[in-house]
Amino acid sequence: MRYLDYICAWTILLAAVSFMLFTEISHPPGAVLDVPFLWTLVAMLNFLRLRNDYPSVKGLKVTCVGANLIALTLEIVRLKLFGSVVLKSWGPFSLIVALAVLGETIFSVIQIKESR
Repeated sequence: MRYLDYICAWTILLAAVSFMLFTEISHPPGAVLDVPFLWTLVAMLNFLRLRNDYPSVKGLKVTCVGANLIALTLEIVRLKLFGSVVLKSWGPFSLIVALAVLGETIFSVIQIKESR
């Protein structure tokens, strides 16, 4: 289960970096970097959560759950408002990131107790 958690976090981070590079190289009209920056911060918080236990870092669980819920809400709103435009310009990667953020939200809420 912990490996799936790492896969979701890496998916979010790699998607954010690739979107930033794509935007920088191709300069598509109307593209902004706010969403990939949010994904980067969410991925970094999830890596912090994976590296440390909840009891050792006070407030980490609330911060990770809040960040994941914000990113998940942003993806839902983006797909609802700009669904066809988002899917045409970003492709299926937005759906992949939305599923990865949903997974990270679930993993942030439950505490996985496995040996490291």
